[in-house]
Amino acid sequence: MLLSTFFEHIKRTKTLAQGRVFCFSGLIYPLLFFYHLIAFFKRNKLIVETLDCIGMDIGSIKALLSTMSFSGEVVYWLEGFYALPEKKQQEMFQYFSTYEGPHRIVLFSDKVATINALATKEMVGNMHVVPLPNDITAQDFSAVRFLVSDTLQDKSPFASQIAMYSDYLSLDNICLFAHYELVVGKNSDDFFSQWMARIVDPTSSFFVLSQHFLSKKSKPFFRQWATVSEHYLPTFWASFWADQVWRAYVYCDLMKQKKYADAKKAQYKLPFSFINRDWSLCSLTELRNAHQFLCSMDFRLKNGGSELGLEHFYSKFFENKFQQK
Repeated sequence: MLLSTFFEHIKRTKTLAQGRVFCFSGLIYPLLFFYHLIAFFKRNKLIVETLDCIGMDIGSIKALLSTMSFSGEVVYWLEGFYALPEKKQQEMFQYFSTYEGPHRIVLFSDKVATINALATKEMVGNMHVVPLPNDITAQDFSAVRFLVSDTLQDKSPFASQIAMYSDYLSLDNICLFAHYELVVGKNSDDFFSQWMARIVDPTSSFFVLSQHFLSKKSKPFFRQWATVSEHYLPTFWASFWADQVWRAYVYCDLMKQKKYADAKKAQYKLPFSFINRDWSLCSLTELRNAHQFLCSMDFRLKNGGSELGLEHFYSKFFENKFQQK
């Protein structure tokens, strides 16, 4: 089951889909996300109980899961399941694959190799496998934050601005920003201008910055630039842009030669929009001239040159002056 499908269902119905066991899988355990997922179910009147897998033996867990309680069907959250030894997890997966109730089970496992065998079938018996990505696009912020509060609207200025500052976020960060949205309300401009660059993963900010740069979208570029520029020295930016422009040049050259397999190997660290479409807007001459300018600027900066070289570089790039031979 896709994570988006899972979200759409619980948002609409306020309960789990059909099936007895829901196994989330991923490389990293998103603590804040699961806290809000369980809180969401409790908020919507589901009977949820937590089983501490570390403090209980497997036999006791199975006994509880197979016994009807006085309160009827219970959603059991198997806290700490991912910390069990792999052999014990495999034993439990065998049990889950034929589990028919009377309760429902939610758990997380980071044993990706074990989960992948189940995920290929998507559902084994009554067990759903829901893969969790390390990061999801910031545009999906609105699709997740309902877990944090019922008062947050599907569309808001805060949700719109998230995508302008970060191209992707972890599930935990999305929950964290949903909390910030509740606090700052409509007065979000100061939050984004002063705090966003300190909270979000810097590699994500660089990704968005590079996306706007290579797409030649000057307004969103300079808005993003204003939030990160002062956190790094000009020599860093000279090296950063030289690396981005050189990677873009290699990728464009291979794509124009229709060497798609080689181009795919060279796309590392380039923004998705450039890989998918914007590469066709760039000329090799422009990228080559831009790279030469950056190399010369880097040398000057390291020998006492003016920091205004960066502003001059941006001006020439957005005005297409590097296209001249």
